[in-house]
Amino acid sequence: MKRSGESEHEHDVASVGTAHLACVIALLALAPACRSHATPDDCRTMSEHYVDLAARETSGATKMSPAQLAAVRDIERGLKRAEPSFRAVEDHCGNVTRAEVSCTIDSTSTREWEGCLPDGGR
Repeated sequence: MKRSGESEHEHDVASVGTAHLACVIALLALAPACRSHATPDDCRTMSEHYVDLAARETSGATKMSPAQLAAVRDIERGLKRAEPSFRAVEDHCGNVTRAEVSCTIDSTSTREWEGCLPDGGR
């Protein structure tokens, strides 16, 4: 609303300034969420996704029964413990960012998953 004695230009500048300030405040409120860290549930989900990807990448996985695939998952879980990026997620979950969580969850291969973490977790 234009105040008494205020020109159209002054009113427009004030409106833009108010809208700009509202955008800045909204962005500042959201910024911590972008840099926040993973929860233990996030890390479990990431780890399980990695094991699922590894099991699917196993030779002959498409021909395996669900029971066989479950056994492969168990074996892969133990083997992947040696992979630095997998171990980093399990051992240092508090250092994993929300962006890294999203990247790993969206990954379609173990190599892509590993690439989501700094230096592949090394």
